[in-house]
Amino acid sequence: MEPHDEIEDELPPDALFWAMEPFGPPMGEAACSTWDRTRFPTPQEQQATFDGEPTVPERDFPKARAVCLACPLLEICRDYAQDSRDEHVFLAGETAEERRKNWRKSGEIAKRHRQVTALYTLDVPTATIARLLQRDESSIRGDLREVRKRRSDLPPTA
Repeated sequence: MEPHDEIEDELPPDALFWAMEPFGPPMGEAACSTWDRTRFPTPQEQQATFDGEPTVPERDFPKARAVCLACPLLEICRDYAQDSRDEHVFLAGETAEERRKNWRKSGEIAKRHRQVTALYTLDVPTATIARLLQRDESSIRGDLREVRKRRSDLPPTA
C-alpha cells in the first residue's frame, strides 16, 4: 500500500497533487503576458527576452526586469522560479543563470515547507505527511514549527 492510498479517497480531486507540488506557473494577469510597448519595440522581442533569448541581452534583460518589478504576481513568480528550476526562461526578474546561483538547499527546504503546510491544511495526519515526503515524523513536526513562526493561521500540531 502506497502512503497516498490511505488519504486519496478523502481529498477533493487534485488536492493531493497540488499539496505535493504546490507550485505552478502564476495564475492571473502577469505583467509579462501583455506587450509593454514602452519597453519593447515588438511583442516578439519581448517574448524572446522572456523566453531567455533576448536580441541584445545587455539592453533587453534590464527592460524585462522592469516589467517584472511592476508585476502584481512577482512574489508568486519568485516561488515558481525557485521551485521549477527552469533553466532557460527569464522569470521573476532574473535570468536562468542568476537563478542558478541561488539554487541551494534552501530552495529544497522551502519547497518541503510548502508541501507540509499544504498537506497539513488538508487535515492530513502528520504521520501520513511523513510517509508521503519520506521523512520522519519529528522532522515534519519541526517543519510545522518553522512554518508556524511565519504563519499564524495554522492550527497547533497534534
